[in-house]
Amino acid sequence: MSNARINLFWLIIFTLTLPLAVVMSTHLARKSFERVKLGGQVVTVKGYAEKPIVSDFGQWSAEIVERHADRTTAYRQLEESRAKTLAYLENKGVPASQVALDPVTIRTLHARDQRGNLLNEIELYVVSQRLGVSSNDVGRVATIARDASILIRDNVELVADSPVYICTKLEDYKIEMLAAATENARLRAQQLIAGSQSKLGSLKTASQGVFQITPAYSTEVSGYGVNDTTSIEKSIKAVVTVEYNIIP
Repeated sequence: MSNARINLFWLIIFTLTLPLAVVMSTHLARKSFERVKLGGQVVTVKGYAEKPIVSDFGQWSAEIVERHADRTTAYRQLEESRAKTLAYLENKGVPASQVALDPVTIRTLHARDQRGNLLNEIELYVVSQRLGVSSNDVGRVATIARDASILIRDNVELVADSPVYICTKLEDYKIEMLAAATENARLRAQQLIAGSQSKLGSLKTASQGVFQITPAYSTEVSGYGVNDTTSIEKSIKAVVTVEYNIIP
């Protein structure tokens, strides 16, 4: 066989095998790229967890106020209003022994002249006393706060605060929520790398976000966290940010 025929033979072989070689090399390069793309790197995800909780401790406080030009009369009126308030609380199931009473305070209001300048003459004595109720029966605390307006109809000047509802097991719930949020993050990371032929490796870093403790079904959030004390039924929400190593 002449040299011309030999060269023509190998040229035909090269031409026929070139497309197959290109396909194989491209496939191998792509498989290698897929491994390099995730192998030795990390994936960062956020995990989320939410749980309904119920307050198990309640507090309610108010201030009784009386005013009179005579100090003795003002104090006597305060005693009468205090007795009415304690009777109201006892009727709601809270005996006087369970009511916290602050010391009585007395302020003097001086008269003013036509120009608004203070005079030495005392116009009124303002006598007041704060009281408070604390109970594990949050329903009772809610009822006391709601029905306290009855005292106003009985001529008791009562300045009432909004009730406060607390969950005493909050720290236990926080630990539980961190574990749940971290597990949620792991599932999200696995989903992200699914189909990549890589595997989720060890946990590299983890950071805790702020807790959001809000009224039930609320969408309120804050960068500093929320700690609701206005509602009995609440929701605790936790977010964590984690990094996982990726292995081929």
